[in-house]
Amino acid sequence: MASTHTRTEVSFPSGEEVLVGDLVLPDGPGPHPVVLSVAGTGPQDRYGNQVLPDGTIDPHPRHRWVGERLAAAGIAQMCWDKRGVGASTGGDRAAGDPPGDRDAHANVETDVVDLLAAVDFLASHERIDPRRIVVMGTSAGAHFTCRAAARTDVPAGYVLWGGVHQEIDEFAAYIYALIRSWAARGDAEREAMEANKPGALATADRWPAMLEAARRGETTFEWTDEDGEVHIRYLTRTIQELEHAYPEQFANVTRPVMVIHGDRDINVPVQQAHDSAAALRAAGNDDVTLLIVRGADHGMHAIAVDDEEHLRRWMTGGDRGPQSELFIGAVIGWVRDLWVRYPS
Repeated sequence: MASTHTRTEVSFPSGEEVLVGDLVLPDGPGPHPVVLSVAGTGPQDRYGNQVLPDGTIDPHPRHRWVGERLAAAGIAQMCWDKRGVGASTGGDRAAGDPPGDRDAHANVETDVVDLLAAVDFLASHERIDPRRIVVMGTSAGAHFTCRAAARTDVPAGYVLWGGVHQEIDEFAAYIYALIRSWAARGDAEREAMEANKPGALATADRWPAMLEAARRGETTFEWTDEDGEVHIRYLTRTIQELEHAYPEQFANVTRPVMVIHGDRDINVPVQQAHDSAAALRAAGNDDVTLLIVRGADHGMHAIAVDDEEHLRRWMTGGDRGPQSELFIGAVIGWVRDLWVRYPS
């Protein structure tokens, strides 16, 4: 089958940094509608892969797949290497070097600023229709998207994929309780989890103390392990999440919005999608679409195993399964219908 799109590397400034990503364009001169894919908290590259501090890639190229499917439907897409990751600059590193601990220099505010810079870049691109820009925030990227919505009138609509509607202390307590419970099952479970989520258990055990430090305004938290190694966790992001609570940010989104969530999402339980949609409507947004994707996880993979095996794979990094066709079909349909309902 002939290609229906072109993938071009692009770069754009964000403050003193230069961010690099891919713009995926459908065939034809345009100008095209576009979906801006916004990744979550971690050190992710333009495809959605997690890049570990030493540069090792944990493959999860969901944004690449989304871009190709959108382009085949006549919709452009852009996603970028996050600040301090891949070819983007940021931190005490050269572009292309391993990211190290991204939280040493990046935080919620820089993630929001980078998102706004990406919107401005697309709005000025000759092959993009500036009236038809949709921002799609994934996971914590939904939070960045809601924060950014208070500072820009450019996007025509928003998609919030797997977003959190919970205070950060409650959300982190839930995640870390899952990790501690799994590790308590036995040595094999603990070792497999630590291989997939390095340092997660150490952080889980210290989260209450870290949270209190953040509430005191302390920007770092240090501890020494049994081998004498000193560990540092950077808390600026947590401080900002406490100051700008996740549930309160949905009121910033006043344009048409789709809330989409998998009903087998372990990271963010599906009830939070219902809470997010309710918060948007309560704030006065009367164009809210809520879709729960049956059988899909946080990354919108179609899950075909029972709950116990699903949890094991989540903890240990097992096969995630194929991406959900229902998810991408729904996003394409919603974006296309947006231009029918709001042609100008």
